Amino acid sequence: MNNEPRQNPYEVLAVEKDADARTIKKAYFELVRQNPPETHPEEFRRLREAYELLSDPEARQAFDASAAAQADGPESAKNAALQEAINLFEAGDKEGGRKVLTRLFIEQPDFHDARILLGRHYFFEGDFKQALTEFDALLARAPEHWQGHLQRGWALIRLERLKEAADAFWRAGKHGPSEVSPRVALADCLEAMGQVADALKVLEQAQALPGVSRMDVLALKVRRIATMLEHGQDADAAKDLEKLDAELPQDADPELRRWAGGQLSAAAAHLFAQQKSQGANRLLAFGRRFNPESATEVVYPTCVSLDVEALPAVTREWLHSEAERIGGWRSPTNWLTPAGFTLAFTTVTGLLFAHCFLGTAERSVGDWLWCALFAALFSASTWAVVRYLLRVLNSPYGTFNTIHPLHLVQVAIDRITVWPLVHLQDLNLVNHQENGVYKHTALEMKFNGVPVVLNVRGQKTAEGVAQELIARHRRVLELLGRGMLDAESGVEHLPAALLAQADANGHVRGKGSILSWPQLVAAACVGVLLVGVSAWPQMRRVEAHTWTRVAAQPGLGAVLGYLREHPETRFAPQAQARVDAELAQARARIEARLDPNSAAAPSRAFFSGLLDTMSQAHGRRVTVAWQASGDGWKDDPSEQLVAAWQRMLDEVLGQGVVVVDGGRGAAREGAPVMTLRVRDMLAPASGSNRALRVWAVSQEGLGQHVPAPALELLTDAADPRAAEVLFHEWVDRWHLPGAGGRRPLLLTTSTLAQEAQP
Repeated sequence: MNNEPRQNPYEVLAVEKDADARTIKKAYFELVRQNPPETHPEEFRRLREAYELLSDPEARQAFDASAAAQADGPESAKNAALQEAINLFEAGDKEGGRKVLTRLFIEQPDFHDARILLGRHYFFEGDFKQALTEFDALLARAPEHWQGHLQRGWALIRLERLKEAADAFWRAGKHGPSEVSPRVALADCLEAMGQVADALKVLEQAQALPGVSRMDVLALKVRRIATMLEHGQDADAAKDLEKLDAELPQDADPELRRWAGGQLSAAAAHLFAQQKSQGANRLLAFGRRFNPESATEVVYPTCVSLDVEALPAVTREWLHSEAERIGGWRSPTNWLTPAGFTLAFTTVTGLLFAHCFLGTAERSVGDWLWCALFAALFSASTWAVVRYLLRVLNSPYGTFNTIHPLHLVQVAIDRITVWPLVHLQDLNLVNHQENGVYKHTALEMKFNGVPVVLNVRGQKTAEGVAQELIARHRRVLELLGRGMLDAESGVEHLPAALLAQADANGHVRGKGSILSWPQLVAAACVGVLLVGVSAWPQMRRVEAHTWTRVAAQPGLGAVLGYLREHPETRFAPQAQARVDAELAQARARIEARLDPNSAAAPSRAFFSGLLDTMSQAHGRRVTVAWQASGDGWKDDPSEQLVAAWQRMLDEVLGQGVVVVDGGRGAAREGAPVMTLRVRDMLAPASGSNRALRVWAVSQEGLGQHVPAPALELLTDAADPRAAEVLFHEWVDRWHLPGAGGRRPLLLTTSTLAQEAQP
């Protein structure tokens, strides 16, 4: 129970009893500037209570009625009883107040102010049916009492009897022809019924009421504009806003312009409550033309992210105190996780660059592009985690949430995210469980349609946070609607001017802060540059590794393959020198084995040409291509030919110097340096019925100067040893080892089948 004597709001604000709303507001803000809440908290409380009472038309009317009870004259007794009931209601003695008013009805049945007071008492207590009963009783005795019809309409609205409420408001306007409040109530009722056009018409007609003040006209125009914005008539609202601006030019009464700005803020508060944030911000932006000095009647972004470095000193002090109160200081858990990620990404990035610099595998252009891509990704990622770790280590804060008088504030290390409470929508609590055990409660909400989730441990704690958010949201809209938000304690901690500095992405960055994307791009470029720098030494390392591996292998195959694949490397001369040395040994073997007394001695030029071709073409593959022409051949001597040539070349040049195949050699040996083509066909013998078997022999690859001319070899096709005869004639004509009847150096005179045996 409040035992303090009731203050006179007119005396507190030093205004007359007939002062209008603009005068009252002007006096209030002037006194608040003289008595700020930081230095004069008690006086500020008295000023705010007085302004709240006088800025509410109904509360002011009730106060004026109670104050009249102290006047002298014949009405003093009734007014004294009325004041007694009011005092009992304020003291919490509801039953006592009702008894006083009931007794007053019996004594003075036509004292309608007492009936209205009792009806409003029931209304504020939530007993709308009893309130309606009292207003009906009043109208039964005074059918033309416009205030009775008005109060009855409000009770009917709470009972969701909108059509009857509209009729009551219409009757209130009929019996109060110059009163604005019944028209506004009727417009609100019609709007709730979906008759927006009719509501706009009523508001427009109310502007032409007899005796209506200019301030009331401006208020009606603002109300009409807000209704348009609420129902999507943005174009019409824009036109009316421009008309309003023209009606109040820069040289108009400054107080009237500020008052109009306050009306726009009140309409914006209504739109915020209806979750029409875009329209509300539009009104606030327009209202800045009339009231640019206000610190809170500004456009509210949905969300703003601010670097702690960008915060003014007063905001940092408040943030420090909130961290102290909540326990939001940095803890080991805040830096251990980013430290682990930093170590992991640094290790992976280092291994990647080590692979780029020290790898011994040969890479194509595509491989280098992939390396550059991964280097860019891991370099940028490493820089991001390193930067985040530095942010964590340089900031004293951890992560926590707090509620500012105007905003929900989320603190994350060195950055805060501000969500203005005017945009708060759809707050729900969801309990999360795991295996039937409670884990935490999620506060799911939206700010102008943007979802936000706060995870809170403890159901009671979560309910307390939700209740505080809802209460703050309501208070912000209430104070914004009354034009009192500037005087709210704590608004200076996050000034609107600071939020207005946000860039297009909603960020307010510190002076030394660099945009994140350029940093990431720069880190990625450094990674790509390092890969590019590693390309040349890595390719030289690959050359050295490849040559070392090739040089360690015996024989000519690996060296010749290296020269074919890497003809221009720095190790090509060494490889060529080794090839030439190996071939020189083969030449020496020819000279030693095919002496001038041998029947095969003339073939030295043939073998020398083969070795020269091998040295130049960097190959050692010889192909024997046998092709049968015509029908009737069942034997295929190609395998025997390949085996015979392989043995002959191995014994002349040395094991592994030359590889012979039938045209299907391994790709690693490259193209053949010599191709021996044998076309096997039948031809009739002249002057007889015998058929001749013909081998058309030619070689490709050694050039014309080599003594291996094209041959056409003939023998009897019926001879079962025809292939052997033809092969020996081939050997004889080319002077190869095994020719003639003399004992050859390398091959004995034998059959082709014997030659082919290992």
